[in-house]
Amino acid sequence: MSVTDTPESAAQHDSETALGSVPALRSPTKVVSFVERVLVDLHHEALAARYVTDLGQEGEKTIWCRVEHTQLDVDAEYVQIRDDPRLGVGVEPCSRATVRKRLCQCLDHDRTGRVDVRPLTDVTVSND
Repeated sequence: MSVTDTPESAAQHDSETALGSVPALRSPTKVVSFVERVLVDLHHEALAARYVTDLGQEGEKTIWCRVEHTQLDVDAEYVQIRDDPRLGVGVEPCSRATVRKRLCQCLDHDRTGRVDVRPLTDVTVSND
């Protein structure tokens, strides 16, 4: 599935992407609805929400997932992982509310970035 597919077509997903990207028209209502569906999927399955700041593979990536699906030993429900080619990888424990807020902020403020949801095993970060 392409990350430009709409959430309505997410039911037809393949193993690469569980949910398509945010709707092309980023109204606040559609953004919140999309983020809520992402959070439900993250809660129930070993998935990661991935935000990429540009369309190239060299851009900064931010990944959110449930801690229980990782090998990290942190006292939080979720974890945020930032992968920046210039700064390296940073890990921050966070709550569901924080994930919701940050996903909404990303989608509200960055019209060129994208969010997709994929199996956690398919997500990679830099090896630096």
